[in-house]
Amino acid sequence: MPAGKGGLSMPLVKVYLDKGSKNAEQKADLARKITDLMVKETGMPQHYTWVMIHEIPEEDWIVDRLTVTELKAKLSGT
Repeated sequence: MPAGKGGLSMPLVKVYLDKGSKNAEQKADLARKITDLMVKETGMPQHYTWVMIHEIPEEDWIVDRLTVTELKAKLSGT
């Protein structure tokens, strides 16, 4: 984790989303909201918070031994 002034830890928040679920504006808005929450909860300046958004294809998410694509099909009954 990156260190700030005086050796303070700088929060690093990693967010994993299914690929294409959010556009660039939505991801930026999400990162701003996460940053605001971290500032509120840690009391650290906003420029100390790092937010990384990783987009993962649906076929690479596995839940209950099923890919997200398979799980969606199962839940929709198709």
